[in-house]
Amino acid sequence: MKIRYYVIFSILCLMGIILLYVRAANIDKASLWYTMIGDLASALLICGAVSLLQEIFTNDESYRKIMNLFKVSEAVKDSGLNDIKTDSNDYNFKDLIRGSENFYTIMNDGLRWVETNSPALVERFSHKGYSTEFYFVDPEGAFAPALATKTARELQSLKEKIKQSVQTIKDTYERSRKQGVVKIYYLKNYPTQSLFYTDNTVIVTSYQTSCGRNIVPLYEYRYSKRETNIAKYLYNDLDNVRNESKLIFDSSQT
Repeated sequence: MKIRYYVIFSILCLMGIILLYVRAANIDKASLWYTMIGDLASALLICGAVSLLQEIFTNDESYRKIMNLFKVSEAVKDSGLNDIKTDSNDYNFKDLIRGSENFYTIMNDGLRWVETNSPALVERFSHKGYSTEFYFVDPEGAFAPALATKTARELQSLKEKIKQSVQTIKDTYERSRKQGVVKIYYLKNYPTQSLFYTDNTVIVTSYQTSCGRNIVPLYEYRYSKRETNIAKYLYNDLDNVRNESKLIFDSSQT
């Protein structure tokens, strides 16, 4: 039955095309027949094409698949998801560091990230009006031993890495023109993911559940006022993190 419909609708389309060809080749444009045949050909083409598409998409599994794709696409759009990297190391933070008036980051110890992006941070700290905040696990807090176990490190080694990150940021600030404001906090808890906030973007790097270290994905979200926007939720969470964290360095007070 379905094949018969396909044949009928295809014939209608073919008849429309043939009529258009006949009209163009044999009939004077000034003739009434030229207009009538054109209207008939258009009607056949539209009827055949629309009916054929309807038959394909409304009675087929492909229709449901296409509708599901639209739903997924709309959900992604609503969430603000803009980019995904299967390996977080492939993401280039330098442009975000240099170009965003506000830049806030939450990490475990963050030493490798701070050292890698130190040149860009020097430029950032030299911009007047730029605000930068760093949040690290408190090396003397209750969660440091658990984090050391999870990351397969000695506790003392983890503490030293956190303190080294703090000192590297301070040294980087001293090498800059000291125009921006830099603040460093110790977290009350330890983060379940690394977060990087800019004026309109939030970068999320997942942490693995198992012990040790491995390649982890990265997600980039753009901020919007939609209720389902993930970046908006993460910005709200940052306000809570700031309120409960301990400020240990403020460049505006030095």
